[in-house]
Amino acid sequence: MLIDPRVKSIIIFNEGGGIVKREIKLTLQTGSNNFEIQNIPASFDPNSAEVKLKYLKPEDKTHITLQQTITSLPDIKNANQLIEREKSAAQNIISHSIDFTREMRDNISNICEASSYKTYADMNGIFEFIVNSSRESEILVEITYFINDIRIKWNTTLHVNINKSGKTAEIEGFLVIDNQTGFSYNHVDLGFAIYKIPEDASLNLMQEQEQQAYFQSSAIGQDLQQSRKKTQRLKNLML
Repeated sequence: MLIDPRVKSIIIFNEGGGIVKREIKLTLQTGSNNFEIQNIPASFDPNSAEVKLKYLKPEDKTHITLQQTITSLPDIKNANQLIEREKSAAQNIISHSIDFTREMRDNISNICEASSYKTYADMNGIFEFIVNSSRESEILVEITYFINDIRIKWNTTLHVNINKSGKTAEIEGFLVIDNQTGFSYNHVDLGFAIYKIPEDASLNLMQEQEQQAYFQSSAIGQDLQQSRKKTQRLKNLML
Protein backbone atom coordinates (compact mmCIF):
# COMPACT_ATOMS: atom_id res chain seq x y z
CA MET A 1 0.00 0.00 0.00
CA LEU A 2 1.30 3.44 -0.95
CA ILE A 3 1.34 5.94 1.92
CA ASP A 4 2.47 9.55 2.18
CA PRO A 5 3.21 10.33 5.86
CA ARG A 6 3.22 14.04 6.61
CA VAL A 7 6.58 15.61 7.37
CA LYS A 8 6.36 16.44 11.06
CA SER A 9 9.79 18.01 11.50
CA ILE A 10 13.13 18.54 9.79
CA ILE A 11 16.50 19.39 11.30
CA ILE A 12 18.55 21.24 8.70
CA PHE A 13 22.36 21.25 8.75
CA ASN A 14 24.40 24.34 7.90
CA GLU A 15 26.68 22.30 5.59
CA GLY A 16 23.70 20.77 3.77
CA GLY A 17 21.22 17.96 4.32
CA GLY A 18 19.15 17.20 7.36
CA ILE A 19 17.10 14.72 9.36
CA VAL A 20 13.48 14.30 8.32
CA LYS A 21 10.81 12.92 10.63
CA ARG A 22 7.44 11.86 9.23
CA GLU A 23 4.36 10.45 10.94
CA ILE A 24 1.14 8.70 9.98
CA LYS A 25 -1.68 6.72 11.59
CA LEU A 26 -2.32 3.42 9.82
CA THR A 27 -5.15 0.92 9.91
CA LEU A 28 -3.83 -2.64 10.09
CA GLN A 29 -5.49 -5.78 8.82
CA THR A 30 -4.94 -9.18 10.40
CA GLY A 31 -1.71 -10.67 9.07
CA SER A 32 1.09 -9.01 7.11
CA ASN A 33 0.69 -5.32 6.15
CA ASN A 34 3.04 -3.96 3.47
CA PHE A 35 3.55 -0.19 3.13
CA GLU A 36 5.57 1.85 0.65
CA ILE A 37 6.39 5.46 1.54
CA GLN A 38 5.99 8.06 -1.19
CA ASN A 39 8.16 11.13 -1.81
CA ILE A 40 11.44 9.68 -0.54
CA PRO A 41 14.28 11.57 -2.25
CA ALA A 42 17.11 9.58 -3.80
CA SER A 43 19.44 11.71 -1.67
CA PHE A 44 18.30 9.90 1.49
CA ASP A 45 20.69 7.55 3.26
CA PRO A 46 19.16 4.03 3.39
CA ASN A 47 21.40 3.18 6.35
CA SER A 48 19.79 5.94 8.42
CA ALA A 49 16.20 4.86 7.73
CA GLU A 50 14.24 3.99 10.85
CA VAL A 51 10.64 3.02 11.56
CA LYS A 52 9.15 3.29 15.05
CA LEU A 53 5.76 1.95 16.09
CA LYS A 54 3.80 4.02 18.60
CA TYR A 55 1.11 1.86 20.14
CA LEU A 56 -2.27 3.48 20.73
CA LYS A 57 -3.21 0.84 23.32
CA PRO A 58 -0.83 -0.88 25.78
CA GLU A 59 -2.06 -4.33 24.79
CA ASP A 60 -1.15 -3.69 21.14
CA LYS A 61 2.51 -4.39 21.95
CA THR A 62 1.75 -8.11 22.03
CA HIS A 63 -0.30 -8.03 18.83
CA ILE A 64 1.63 -5.68 16.52
CA THR A 65 5.28 -6.05 15.48
CA LEU A 66 7.56 -4.52 12.87
CA GLN A 67 8.76 -7.38 10.70
CA GLN A 68 11.06 -5.75 8.15
CA THR A 69 12.20 -2.51 6.52
CA ILE A 70 13.32 -2.39 2.89
CA THR A 71 15.32 0.55 1.52
CA SER A 72 17.22 1.14 -1.69
CA LEU A 73 18.27 3.82 -4.15
CA PRO A 74 17.45 3.88 -7.88
CA ASP A 75 20.17 2.70 -10.25
CA ILE A 76 22.13 5.83 -11.03
CA LYS A 77 22.84 4.97 -14.69
CA ASN A 78 19.19 4.26 -15.52
CA ALA A 79 18.07 7.32 -13.56
CA ASN A 80 20.48 9.61 -15.41
CA GLN A 81 19.37 8.21 -18.77
CA LEU A 82 15.75 8.95 -17.84
CA ILE A 83 16.66 12.47 -16.73
CA GLU A 84 18.50 13.15 -19.99
CA ARG A 85 15.49 11.96 -22.01
CA GLU A 86 13.23 14.27 -20.02
CA LYS A 87 15.56 17.21 -20.58
CA SER A 88 15.74 16.51 -24.30
CA ALA A 89 11.95 16.27 -24.55
CA ALA A 90 11.58 19.49 -22.55
CA GLN A 91 13.88 21.37 -24.92
CA ASN A 92 11.93 20.13 -27.95
CA ILE A 93 8.64 21.22 -26.40
CA ILE A 94 10.03 24.67 -25.53
CA SER A 95 11.32 25.15 -29.08
CA HIS A 96 7.82 24.46 -30.45
CA SER A 97 5.94 26.40 -27.76
CA ILE A 98 5.45 29.34 -30.14
CA ASP A 99 2.53 27.40 -31.60
CA PHE A 100 0.69 27.35 -28.25
CA THR A 101 -1.52 29.98 -26.70
CA ARG A 102 0.17 32.35 -24.25
CA GLU A 103 -1.43 30.79 -21.16
CA MET A 104 -0.58 27.26 -22.28
CA ARG A 105 2.92 28.33 -23.28
CA ASP A 106 3.62 29.75 -19.80
CA ASN A 107 2.37 26.60 -18.05
CA ILE A 108 4.34 24.30 -20.32
CA SER A 109 7.49 26.41 -19.97
CA ASN A 110 7.31 26.19 -16.18
CA ILE A 111 7.00 22.40 -16.31
CA CYS A 112 9.81 22.06 -18.82
CA GLU A 113 12.07 24.41 -16.90
CA ALA A 114 11.64 22.26 -13.78
CA SER A 115 12.65 19.19 -15.82
CA SER A 116 15.78 20.92 -17.11
CA TYR A 117 17.07 21.36 -13.54
CA LYS A 118 16.28 17.83 -12.43
CA THR A 119 19.13 15.76 -10.95
CA TYR A 120 19.57 12.26 -9.55
CA ALA A 121 18.84 13.56 -6.04
CA ASP A 122 15.36 14.62 -7.23
CA MET A 123 14.45 11.05 -8.12
CA ASN A 124 12.56 8.83 -5.69
CA GLY A 125 14.18 6.25 -3.45
CA ILE A 126 12.50 3.14 -2.08
CA PHE A 127 11.45 2.87 1.56
CA GLU A 128 9.08 0.04 2.45
CA PHE A 129 8.21 -1.67 5.72
CA ILE A 130 6.12 -4.63 6.83
CA VAL A 131 4.02 -4.71 9.99
CA ASN A 132 2.48 -7.91 11.36
CA SER A 133 -0.74 -7.76 13.35
CA SER A 134 -2.70 -10.59 14.94
CA ARG A 135 -5.92 -8.55 14.75
CA GLU A 136 -7.41 -5.49 13.09
CA SER A 137 -6.16 -2.35 14.79
CA GLU A 138 -4.57 1.07 14.36
CA ILE A 139 -0.99 2.13 14.88
CA LEU A 140 0.95 5.40 14.80
CA VAL A 141 4.12 5.10 12.73
CA GLU A 142 7.11 7.45 12.92
CA ILE A 143 9.62 7.40 10.05
CA THR A 144 13.04 9.02 10.28
CA TYR A 145 15.80 9.32 7.68
CA PHE A 146 18.77 11.49 6.77
CA ILE A 147 19.00 13.37 3.47
CA ASN A 148 22.47 14.05 2.08
CA ASP A 149 21.83 17.00 -0.21
CA ILE A 150 23.87 20.22 -0.11
CA ARG A 151 21.05 22.03 -1.94
CA ILE A 152 19.12 22.35 1.32
CA LYS A 153 20.94 24.18 4.11
CA TRP A 154 20.83 27.25 6.32
CA ASN A 155 23.03 30.26 6.85
CA THR A 156 22.99 33.44 8.90
CA THR A 157 22.53 37.07 7.93
CA LEU A 158 22.50 40.38 9.79
CA HIS A 159 20.43 43.51 9.20
CA VAL A 160 21.70 46.78 10.66
CA ASN A 161 19.10 49.53 11.11
CA ILE A 162 20.81 52.87 11.77
CA ASN A 163 18.84 55.46 13.71
CA LYS A 164 18.07 58.75 11.94
CA SER A 165 20.47 60.53 14.28
CA GLY A 166 23.25 58.27 13.12
CA LYS A 167 24.35 57.66 16.69
CA THR A 168 22.58 54.37 17.44
CA ALA A 169 21.69 51.29 15.51
CA GLU A 170 19.72 48.06 15.90
CA ILE A 171 21.13 44.75 14.75
CA GLU A 172 18.82 41.92 13.76
CA GLY A 173 20.03 38.39 13.11
CA PHE A 174 18.23 35.92 10.85
CA LEU A 175 18.53 32.29 9.83
CA VAL A 176 17.96 31.89 6.10
CA ILE A 177 16.93 28.51 4.68
CA ASP A 178 17.97 27.74 1.12
CA ASN A 179 16.03 24.83 -0.40
CA GLN A 180 16.84 24.19 -4.06
CA THR A 181 15.74 20.55 -4.04
CA GLY A 182 12.65 19.23 -5.77
CA PHE A 183 10.99 18.46 -2.42
CA SER A 184 9.00 20.92 -0.31
CA TYR A 185 8.52 20.92 3.47
CA ASN A 186 5.48 22.95 4.46
CA HIS A 187 4.05 23.58 7.94
CA VAL A 188 6.73 21.60 9.76
CA ASP A 189 8.69 22.04 12.99
CA LEU A 190 12.12 23.36 12.04
CA GLY A 191 15.36 22.60 13.79
CA PHE A 192 18.86 23.82 12.95
CA ALA A 193 22.19 22.16 13.63
CA ILE A 194 25.84 22.85 12.94
CA TYR A 195 27.00 19.58 11.48
CA LYS A 196 29.28 18.31 8.76
CA ILE A 197 29.44 14.73 7.57
CA PRO A 198 32.91 13.23 8.12
CA GLU A 199 34.92 13.25 4.91
CA ASP A 200 35.27 9.48 4.87
CA ALA A 201 31.48 9.17 4.96
CA SER A 202 30.61 11.93 2.50
CA LEU A 203 30.95 10.08 -0.79
CA ASN A 204 28.81 11.49 -3.55
CA LEU A 205 25.97 9.47 -5.01
CA MET A 206 27.96 8.30 -8.03
CA GLN A 207 30.75 6.91 -5.87
CA GLU A 208 28.16 5.28 -3.60
CA GLN A 209 26.59 3.40 -6.49
CA GLU A 210 29.92 2.33 -7.96
CA GLN A 211 31.18 1.03 -4.62
CA GLN A 212 27.96 -0.88 -3.98
CA ALA A 213 28.27 -2.57 -7.37
CA TYR A 214 31.85 -3.59 -6.54
CA PHE A 215 31.05 -4.73 -3.02
CA GLN A 216 28.21 -6.93 -4.19
CA SER A 217 30.50 -8.75 -6.63
CA SER A 218 32.54 -10.53 -3.96
CA ALA A 219 32.09 -12.09 -0.52
CA ILE A 220 34.95 -9.97 0.83
CA GLY A 221 33.27 -6.86 -0.53
CA GLN A 222 30.03 -7.77 1.23
CA ASP A 223 31.85 -7.94 4.55
CA LEU A 224 33.43 -4.54 3.89
CA GLN A 225 30.07 -3.10 2.91
CA GLN A 226 28.49 -4.33 6.12
CA SER A 227 31.29 -2.77 8.15
CA ARG A 228 30.91 0.51 6.27
CA LYS A 229 27.19 0.58 6.95
CA LYS A 230 27.79 0.36 10.66
CA THR A 231 30.19 3.31 10.63
CA GLN A 232 27.80 5.43 8.58
CA ARG A 233 24.69 5.10 10.73
CA LEU A 234 24.09 8.78 11.25
CA LYS A 235 21.63 8.28 14.06
CA ASN A 236 24.57 7.02 16.14
CA LEU A 237 26.58 10.12 15.23
CA MET A 238 23.77 12.35 16.46
CA LEU A 239 23.61 10.83 19.97
